[in-house]
Amino acid sequence: MSSAAIGVADYLDFVEQEYLSGYIAGGGATVKLLCPADDAVRVRLAGGLAGLGGDFAYAEVDAATTRIHLIDQIFTAIARQLDWIELAQSVVRAALERAAFPAPAGVDVIDLATVARHHDVDAAELYRSVRRVLEQLVLRDTEMSHEFRVAMLRLCQEQLGRGDVSAAERETVIGWLQGAKLPAADLRSVGLNARVNRYNARPLLLSLTRWLRLAGRPCLVLRLDLERLAVTRRPPVGLRDGFYYAKAATLDAYELVRQLIDAIDEIEGLFVAVQVPPDLIHDETRGLPAYSALHLRVADEVRDRLRLNPYATLVRVSATTVEEQQ
Repeated sequence: MSSAAIGVADYLDFVEQEYLSGYIAGGGATVKLLCPADDAVRVRLAGGLAGLGGDFAYAEVDAATTRIHLIDQIFTAIARQLDWIELAQSVVRAALERAAFPAPAGVDVIDLATVARHHDVDAAELYRSVRRVLEQLVLRDTEMSHEFRVAMLRLCQEQLGRGDVSAAERETVIGWLQGAKLPAADLRSVGLNARVNRYNARPLLLSLTRWLRLAGRPCLVLRLDLERLAVTRRPPVGLRDGFYYAKAATLDAYELVRQLIDAIDEIEGLFVAVQVPPDLIHDETRGLPAYSALHLRVADEVRDRLRLNPYATLVRVSATTVEEQQ
């Protein structure tokens, strides 16, 4: 007996209206497991999620190209898809406004000398005022982890153009966020002591969602594609493409999703869409039933064949609506 599935277009409209534009934009967070009926639906769903909203940040992580069972690999994959300079510029603009010296309209690149002339104030005094506001906005925001605050302050200081942080140091910070292998001396020069790893990646991810909101991005839409987890046996060497997962790594990926679900009260402005292939919904060897800690959180014990619940944690998505399926 087949289960009711919502059409792709209907579900995307539902997510934008019921989640992103209100609950998520207001600081909420949620994790949804989406089961596309086939590859065509999977592609349409991925493209639709990427196009939701105007100011939302979007990132996607595919298990085929990223070790999706490792939280540090997920964070660095997200970091490589964000424009950190643009985000820092947005926060500097917010600091200028809070200091009562907003940047002139139509100015794309922030230049303190230009802003000072616009407001007829001394550039050095303006710099001191804006720096104090930035330190208050960034360093004193304990909702973000300490090392993330230090990294973001360095990016903002570089945008001020007063020589506190050089372009090379800015690239060091961005490289650190993106998981690049950098000399320890370079990291220490910008106030960072450890690379992104499995111990600090979770606080960094929580800090990122906070930072996006400070930069005027109300939400991060994150798509995790678990399609590769359904591959039970690696192909011959010449045909391999990306990463493949043993059962232990597959269960670790489920545990990571479980942790995200349990942490939604700690996260603000995050919508996670976990795409799960149909094979993993009922497979007791490698599928969700193999890891009860996650399965019990997402499985719908009572499921109507015709009536669907788009608010459910596990949602089946098809190319057509329920009415068209009947």
